[in-house]
Amino acid sequence: MAIDYGARRIGIAVSDSGILATPHSVLRNEGDVIEKLAGIAAAVGAETMVLGIPRRERPDRRDQILRDLAERLRQKTCKEVVLWDESLSTAIASDRARQTGRSRRDAQRDIDMHAAAVILQSYLDELARQRRPS
Repeated sequence: MAIDYGARRIGIAVSDSGILATPHSVLRNEGDVIEKLAGIAAAVGAETMVLGIPRRERPDRRDQILRDLAERLRQKTCKEVVLWDESLSTAIASDRARQTGRSRRDAQRDIDMHAAAVILQSYLDELARQRRPS
């Protein structure tokens, strides 16, 4: 399961096969998001959660928020939480939405779960590369 954490919305993506990422849902970032995310992880049978984090030379306050979120998720679910580079995930998801001919309003409403799918697909692709024999 991947998480694209934003100030207003949280995008969720999943993979049943461990090969292909699929957009799942968008949550409003309000209330007990740890409980909500843990519930989704349990419902989809997530073994690992991949949390998107921007790659920066100098970490800032948002990086610490994401690291704290990861730790709280680990403690709540007893599952592995991986911090994964989210660079350009929203831009890639936006480009893909435009290519499908969706209206800007429709695409914007779902962009967070599609960005989470980009993050998860990147993670799954890297796992597959690591498994290939040299």
